[in-house]
Amino acid sequence: MATIIPRAAPAPIVTTDKCYIRAYMPKDAAPMAAAANHPEISMYMRNRFPFPYTLENAKFWLEFSTSHTPTVNFGIFSPDGAFAGGIGLTPGQDVEYRTWEIGYWVARDHWGKGIATSALKAFSEWAFKEFPDLLRLEAGVFDGNAASLKVLERAGYVKEGVRRKAICKKGQVMDLVVYSLLREDLESPVRLSDPEA
Repeated sequence: MATIIPRAAPAPIVTTDKCYIRAYMPKDAAPMAAAANHPEISMYMRNRFPFPYTLENAKFWLEFSTSHTPTVNFGIFSPDGAFAGGIGLTPGQDVEYRTWEIGYWVARDHWGKGIATSALKAFSEWAFKEFPDLLRLEAGVFDGNAASLKVLERAGYVKEGVRRKAICKKGQVMDLVVYSLLREDLESPVRLSDPEA
């Protein structure tokens, strides 16, 4: 299937066979709000990702994401141009300035299509190319989010450990599973998660 990129849309930063990733536009607000407004998505996100997710929430996020330089938050779109989710980076601070957190979510209508894995893998590669000082990408996954754990592993991330009882979401205490991808992981054919390594 050919990728259809709407006219006047920002050029994609990443294109795969499953999706493309580009900067947000104001017209993304309504489809983003509709896609994000599901408890199954927000339950594994930080509290700043609200539920219910309103059009105002989407507009706020789009304004926030497009007003900062460098741009580190983007939309994920299916090859036919449908809004499919979001992906972004949070730069580390102080002595962790070369470690950035990566986060993503995919709309329910796009679950099970390989979009999350495809987007995460390609976006991670883009991040290391775009930001030369970046050494490490890190993702924290709430215990119970088996789908996201699989996405990270398929994208080449390595499980580093578990921060026990690190999360309290809506009164429920959970562990946080920590994954990382290092710049040299992309450059080395031997993976830490490889049992033969």
